[in-house]
Formats: sequence, C-alpha cells, structure tokens
Amino acid sequence: MSTRDAWQETVQALLVGARRSGAAPADLLDRCAELGLAAHAAHLPPVVDAPPLDPAPASGDVPVHRLARGVLVQVLALEDQVLLTEWCGLAKAAHAVADHRELPALLGLGTAHPGLRPAITAVLGARGRWLAGLRPAWAWAATDDEGGDVPLAEVLDLPGAARSAALRRARTRDPAGTRVFLAAQFDRQRRATDRQVLVGALETNLGPDDEPLLERALDDRAIGVHDEALRLLRTLPASGLADRAADRLHRGLWLTADGFDVQTDELWTESHPEPDEARDLLKDGSETGVAGRIRGAAASVPPRHWTNRLGTDDEGAAAELARGVWAGELLRGVAQNLRLAEDARPWAVAATRALTGMEQLEMLAGLPAELAARTVVEVSGQWNYDLLDHACSQLPSPWSPRATADLLDRYAAARAPKWRAGRPPAVLLSRGDAEVLGANWDRITERWPEHTVDLDVLRLRVQLREAFNHREESQ
Repeated sequence: MSTRDAWQETVQALLVGARRSGAAPADLLDRCAELGLAAHAAHLPPVVDAPPLDPAPASGDVPVHRLARGVLVQVLALEDQVLLTEWCGLAKAAHAVADHRELPALLGLGTAHPGLRPAITAVLGARGRWLAGLRPAWAWAATDDEGGDVPLAEVLDLPGAARSAALRRARTRDPAGTRVFLAAQFDRQRRATDRQVLVGALETNLGPDDEPLLERALDDRAIGVHDEALRLLRTLPASGLADRAADRLHRGLWLTADGFDVQTDELWTESHPEPDEARDLLKDGSETGVAGRIRGAAASVPPRHWTNRLGTDDEGAAAELARGVWAGELLRGVAQNLRLAEDARPWAVAATRALTGMEQLEMLAGLPAELAARTVVEVSGQWNYDLLDHACSQLPSPWSPRATADLLDRYAAARAPKWRAGRPPAVLLSRGDAEVLGANWDRITERWPEHTVDLDVLRLRVQLREAFNHREESQ
C-alpha cells in the first residue's frame, strides 16, 4: 500500500473513531503523525552542485534615499502601477536607482507587465541589469541600450516594434539622410505593413522636406499607408494638402446669418467626392458623406485659416464656427490641429461643447495635458458627477497644481451617486498634483469621510514627494 493510500485509510479511521475502526487509539495517533508527515511535508531542496555566482560588478550608481526606498516598499505591497510609474519617474529625475533589495520585485513586475518596463528600466542601474542577465525571463532589462545604432541597411530585417524604433532613432540623428533611405525603400517594399512603418518613421522630426514622400504615399492603394501619410500631412502647417483643403472650404462653405453652411451648386452638394478630393480624405470609413468630407477638409487646414478668413482672433473664429449647422464637423476637424493654433483654449472649449459622448472624451484625451484639464474645468460647470469622472479619467497626467485645485472644487461641488457617496474620487487622488492634494487633506477627508485605498495612495504620493524633496535638500 502506498503512503498516500495508507494516509487516506488512517484519516477514515480517525473520522469513525478508534473503537469503531478496531484500532488502538495510541496506534492510530502514531500512524497519523508518521503518515501525515510523509504525505504533506515539504521535500528537501535538491543539492545544487554548481559554483556560486560571481559578485555583482562595482557600480557608481547612487541609490535612492532611505525615505524613498521606504515608499517604494509600500508601493510594491500596494501593487499600484500608476504610483510605481510616478516613483520611477521621480527617481530617474533625481539620477538615483532603486535599492538592490527591491530589484527582484521590480524585475518580476516588469516581466509580468510589459507596460511598466520603460519606467522600471530607468531605475535598475548597473546592478539591476547584471541581475537581469541571470534569468532568461528578465532578459528584457539586461541592457540599458535602447536598440543600438543599427545600420539603416539592416533596419528592415528587425522585428516590427524594433524596426519602427530604430527608424525613429535614425530620424532623430539624421533626418535628411534617413528620409533619403525611406524614399528609396518605399517603392521596393511589397508588404503594406512595411511601407506603413516607413511612412510612420517620418513623424520624428517631421518637416516640409518630408512632404514629397508623404504625397507619394497618398497614392498608395493600402488604406493603412494612405491614412498614415494623410495623418502626418495634416500636421504640417503649410502644405499642398492644406492649400487644397482651404480651396475646398472656400468653395464649399459660405457664411450666413446662422453661421457657415454648404453652398448651393458646389462640391459638397454632390453625394460622392471627386477622385482628387477622395485622395485627401481618410479611407477608414470615418470621412464619408457631406459631414465627413467637411470634417476632413477642416482637419487639413491650420486654425489660422479661419482667423484669416473671418478677420478675427481664435476666440472669435471658434465662436463663429460653433454657430452653424455644421459646427460639430468643423470643430471636430479643427480639434485635430489645435497645436497649430496661437490660442488653442477657445477651440478646445468650443469643440468640447459641440461634441457628446465618447467623441467628447476622445477629443479631450488627445489634447495636451494642461489644455485638456483647463478645458474640463471651463466646460464642466453643469456636468454631473459621472460625466466629470469620465472626462477626468481621460485627462493625461500629471495635472498641474492649478488644474488640480480647480478640479478638486468641481468634484467637491458635484453630487456623487449614492454608491460613491463618502468615497473620494480615485482619479483625482491618483493623478492630481500631490502637493495640492496634500495641502487639502483635511478638506478631502471631511468632504469624503469614508477611508478607502485611494486615500492610502494619496498618502503615499505625498510621502513620495517629501522623500525626494528631502534628498534634494540634503544635497
């Protein structure tokens, strides 16, 4: 009888009792002690007959201050990825690396969550990279080289992500030389995905000299290649595409007493665009019909097209576009090029008010962090709690101190749903400026008295800032 079977028989005898099973109590207890240990005890570790590892090489890296290390220990226990990313960013800014005792935990997290790898890699230091080389699963962190200077002739042999990164690094070093290479390779690549990577690389250091290659790519039959080229062309403030779109807007729209409207007997009264116009529209299906064609033209001109046409500033032009029956489409288009506006705020506010639902949230997510936050503050006066929370969750972080203070006021004034009553808004505490939130701790805990893990996150964020500020002061 096997040990496992003997153990099961003993367990059954214990359950029915020694007298009913015909066993002496002392013998039954002896069997239980012996077999239980044999069945459930841990195995002895195998004997490893291998030489010990060599000591880690010497390193000149500066470890974080003990206070910052203590915060990291708590962050790792909390398993908050946003907070971990913030910790790594502050450590990198302080030119410090994580303590060696936390390196295995950091490497394990980076292995399980690839999105954390860029942040973690920045704080591993030489010892962390040495440690990463000892385990195959940690190989992603074994070097601090971002890919090396791969010769352009060999770049296209790299896998997808590495190839795109190598091309963008080449554009950073030598925009003109890389452009010549991309143009020469464009017609040679048979796969659309390869041509799309070549076009996408132009985004790094994009300039007027890249326009000829992008115009060539507009004639590509592959939707992905065409749309990538069109997306980049639309970010150039002065281009042939912008001139063609401006001409269509002049021809297709006139200013009425009620705002811009489609001109009669002109291009946008036809149901289908001419080939030249279709070439300048996205082929993914989002710019079809009159509304889509107007939006595509508006997305292809800089905001100054409207200020020049109307003879006013950005504030006045945004207000004029918001009046017409095509306000939503025009403002959707303008919102794609807000970085080219002299004053982007009125455009962002007008577009946010003109859009609804997911389109509104997606537009906010695409704005620069401070502009998006200021826009939410300005337009959210009458929003309910849910809409405010959804919009704030789309805001890029970090929020500025001013935006944090204003959004704190918005949250405090909003009536939370019954199930959220008394609980602080998680997005505010995790993305708002830690110093502003820390200074308002009493107000936050009074307005939202229920203690949640979000308050623990805020407390750690305040401690994190204090820890790195302490290090700077001590230096």
